[in-house]
Amino acid sequence: MINSALYYDRQSPGQGDRFLKAVEATEAAIREQPQWGQPGEAGTRTWRIRNFPFAMIYKEFPDRITVFAVAHFSRKPRYWTERL
Repeated sequence: MINSALYYDRQSPGQGDRFLKAVEATEAAIREQPQWGQPGEAGTRTWRIRNFPFAMIYKEFPDRITVFAVAHFSRKPRYWTERL
């Protein structure tokens, strides 16, 4: 995620910070309404990160929410499945 933020910042100063803030906003939204994410395999859910080609992959448990990946839409599809 930090590498992505650095990449965005090289493309346009400040864009890296906007990316990190979008990730934080996504985390907050997931904490508020975890069931709103798109259902996926093995009980995971996917929530798109606004204005960036990334999604957060997570799973809700009775006592916590675990984020498995902040995944780019076109890089290494499904690489995160081995984390389940």
